[in-house]
Amino acid sequence: MNTMKTRLYPLLALALLAGGCIEDKGNYNYSALNTIEITGIATDTTFRVDQFDTLRLAPVLKFKNETITNLSHEWKINHEVVSTEPALEISISLEANSSNTYYAASLIVTDNATDLKYYKDFRVVVTTSFVSGLFVLSERADETATLSFQRRDRPNALFMHDLFEGANPLFGALGKKPRQIVQQFYPNQLLGVLCSEGERKLSLISPTTLELARGISNETIRGGYTGDFTPAAMNLYLGGMITGGGKMFGYNYMGNESVYKPIAADTIEFADWVDTNSSIDSYAWIAYDNKGERFLKLEQNSDPLLYDKITPLTVENGLSTAGQKFIAGGVYQDDVRALTYDPAGKKAYSYGIPVWYDLDLSNFEMIIHATVTRFSEVANLVNEQSVCLYDTEYWFIANGNVVKRLHEKGNTPVDWFTAPKGNVTTMTVKSGSSAAGADRLFIATYDGAKSYIHEINLATREQLNAPLELDGKVVFLLAKGTWTL
Repeated sequence: MNTMKTRLYPLLALALLAGGCIEDKGNYNYSALNTIEITGIATDTTFRVDQFDTLRLAPVLKFKNETITNLSHEWKINHEVVSTEPALEISISLEANSSNTYYAASLIVTDNATDLKYYKDFRVVVTTSFVSGLFVLSERADETATLSFQRRDRPNALFMHDLFEGANPLFGALGKKPRQIVQQFYPNQLLGVLCSEGERKLSLISPTTLELARGISNETIRGGYTGDFTPAAMNLYLGGMITGGGKMFGYNYMGNESVYKPIAADTIEFADWVDTNSSIDSYAWIAYDNKGERFLKLEQNSDPLLYDKITPLTVENGLSTAGQKFIAGGVYQDDVRALTYDPAGKKAYSYGIPVWYDLDLSNFEMIIHATVTRFSEVANLVNEQSVCLYDTEYWFIANGNVVKRLHEKGNTPVDWFTAPKGNVTTMTVKSGSSAAGADRLFIATYDGAKSYIHEINLATREQLNAPLELDGKVVFLLAKGTWTL
């Protein structure tokens, strides 16, 4: 170790001698460095913006000396340059963040004369626009489906159109001849869009980003089925069923969103409807056979996904359903409701169908019970083109542009609403809450080119807002989330 120190000393001496030989002119002319401070954006500040809304940030630059004019700006979000303007104003199309996550963002200001760069980091949290609002499924002139939405947790929100195409630029449009949009309850709350024709007859999309998660068509149906798949109606609880073209298919969203071959495909013409008590949907469903003109109870048999144990149900007091076709269905406090129509007698029939179970303690099997009670019959109220909706003991029945309301056990309908333009195509009820106020009925009408969506207070019949307008024919409305009036 001593030897190494001895060797270092001569090198140090040479370095000192070399430094002493440099002439010091004593002629210095320094300029004070003109630095920039970025204010208005605190480091690690988190800015929240809804997806498809505009993010606006206007920083203020403070200069140590004179103002610098030769500057360039670079805004980055998620490591990509999104703007080169001094102030940021961009529409955010990034996927909504999950809880406790964010996108890293920054502003870089460059003094082009000196190439010095000044940084300010911040965070952006993108929240979904689609939690609370009205989804509108409509049909264009070429029969393709399109999805629109208006959020209802803030006033005067934009009515947005063609959302699927915007969220899925590589997949084109949805299917053709749209029929329904429905939301899963568990586990991922995907939205299902049903179309009777087209490449994707059932499109499962994200409820927050509207990106396509899975498309289901004839080729993806399990169980060796090669026939037609023309979905028209879907019902979901913890299990699911799809009807269409007289057939009924099982749907299992806990098993990779799988659709299974239809039950009794050759012997029964299922109406475009199926329902049950939500607490026992994994065991039994209620359906209607338009060919046999009868209600059916469907239970699991050899295959837990087919519900191919089929029991015809008779109406109490020996009343007949002969000649009756299914028109509409609903649920009241877990009891199934149905409305049928006899075209020969021009009569509508209202039914209540409680569904419940007993537990056989000897083998711990569920015994499913279902009874059918006729509540009322009313002449000259509905026909095959009527639009009918059930909500809390009342039927709302539209013929043309006139909506009537009928208590399920009554026989005197009341004129309830007359649309100023077009004929009624679909209706839905949004239940009120402490935040949303009164229940409201949405009524969509179509005049051959344009649709109008009316929002009506159920208690007062007052129209709450100006009608929404859009091109094409509205075929289904889905209201979700918490609203304000």
